[in-house]
Amino acid sequence: MPPKNLKRVTSYLPPNAHKVLEDWAEEEGRTVSNLVNRIVSQAVDAYLVQKGTNNESSKDNPDRT
Repeated sequence: MPPKNLKRVTSYLPPNAHKVLEDWAEEEGRTVSNLVNRIVSQAVDAYLVQKGTNNESSKDNPDRT
């Protein structure tokens, strides 16, 4: 999905959590932003399954894999 169609979210993390995300992203050859996007998209999908909602919102993002 082109960036112009995505919504921006700002979050503040403890330094240790950010370091873990940096290391994780590097291991996967991703940026921290892309990794967080994938993690959040997967969490949204799990939440929607739990609620029994068939919403396609996070599935529209090709960076979620």
